[in-house]
Amino acid sequence: MKFYIVKKDHQLEAIPAEKSLLERYEANQYSYVNVVSACDKQDALKRLPTEQKHSKMWLIIGANIALFSLILTIYTIN
Repeated sequence: MKFYIVKKDHQLEAIPAEKSLLERYEANQYSYVNVVSACDKQDALKRLPTEQKHSKMWLIIGANIALFSLILTIYTIN
């Protein structure tokens, strides 16, 4: 079975791949992310490519590295 993956405010949701259902979700401020084949909704979310699920994690890692670099620079100047 195919599912549309939709997103609203960093919340992912899997819905059956019906065009009318997708249009209703888009009318409620959801945005289309991807289409996947899966057994059920939980399986559909697990099959989503990892770069879309973990993009927030890379943002946090980058911010931590920048903060650490800033603290290290300030420490070495003083």
